Amino acid sequence: MIVHGPDGVLLGRHRRRTWELAGGTVEPGETFAQAAVRELREESGLVAEPGDVRVLGTLLDQVGDVVRLTVPVVVTQWSGHPQQHENAIGSWRFWPLDALPGRLFVPSAQCLTAWNPDLPLDHPPADFQPYNSPGR
Repeated sequence: MIVHGPDGVLLGRHRRRTWELAGGTVEPGETFAQAAVRELREESGLVAEPGDVRVLGTLLDQVGDVVRLTVPVVVTQWSGHPQQHENAIGSWRFWPLDALPGRLFVPSAQCLTAWNPDLPLDHPPADFQPYNSPGR
């Protein structure tokens, strides 16, 4: 999920040494917005409400034999400060859009360019299907 504010976009360092957006999986019974709020809290300690999440659409790409479906969302409001939690991603920090780190996780780079096509990020292509309604 894209958490963007005055200090930039939130990225965490994965144990595989890539920088990536917070994210995760949708649990049974959750909407995309509810999953985003839960994952954001679990991974970074930031607190948001489902009404503060805007689903952008879907991204589809393929890595070898694996077809990957990613649903980028933007969190428009939150509270708290990023904190280290016991998971695969840590070292959370906000990065200015004009100074993003070099080793971005591919799906994170794809999400960022779906949100802001002007970002100069190099990544394998993905098919982005935007939602028509910004409130979905």
